[in-house]
Amino acid sequence: MIMKKLLIVLSALFMAACTPMGSLTPSRAGYSDHLISPQALSRLPVAPTRVQAGDVLRIVRDAQESAVDVRSLVEDSQSQTYTVRPDGSFSYRYAGRIDAAGKTPDEVAKLLRSKLESTYREPGVTVNIAASPSSKVVIGGAVRTPGPLDINAVATLEQGLFAAGGFLPSANPASVALLRMNEGGVYQLYYLDMSTLIKPVSGGHVAVSLQRGDIVFVPKSSAGNAADGVDLYFNQLLPFTRALGLSLNKNIE
Repeated sequence: MIMKKLLIVLSALFMAACTPMGSLTPSRAGYSDHLISPQALSRLPVAPTRVQAGDVLRIVRDAQESAVDVRSLVEDSQSQTYTVRPDGSFSYRYAGRIDAAGKTPDEVAKLLRSKLESTYREPGVTVNIAASPSSKVVIGGAVRTPGPLDINAVATLEQGLFAAGGFLPSANPASVALLRMNEGGVYQLYYLDMSTLIKPVSGGHVAVSLQRGDIVFVPKSSAGNAADGVDLYFNQLLPFTRALGLSLNKNIE
């Protein structure tokens, strides 16, 4: 689900980049409304990790007394992996079909325990996401090598920009856009001034942590005017925010 939304947004941004747009008057005020500092961004609530179709789940349960053949206890006590099907479900022995997509690993574990109570006296179950094709962040725009990156390889925005080859000479690092999905599955828009990272400050800089499903877009400066670059970017993005359900809330430190 997350990767599907990422592909939709990226397709929208690509199509918009190929379409000439006029000036959008409110965009400069909009940029100020969505500008956020790394400190303020780090204080925002973190959306919980939810299971998606295609995820590989590692399920471990303690061997307990059961009403079934004791030969199954050895297998039950071991860690096993299950791939979530395209419909968001997987099958587990003695529990049947488990609808996992959209639930947190803890919620899946709770559901499993409830279904195994008739088989095991103490059905202790732990669920973790072992692998996920949607554990990506996407960095696009005015960087040298745009594309998806594994979230396990780039923990921070700074690392992600470095892995993407850094800014192009035409980039506007003062208005880097971050699209981040909230707990309700809606993308929130933030702007970060990454140009300040190259300036030494006492105490150092606060790193911007990346989250699963983040989309980073580096706009280009237009005729050397950063504000015009922001205008152009809003012109490209806004027509698609209505279609995608993007929430453009004001987030200022």
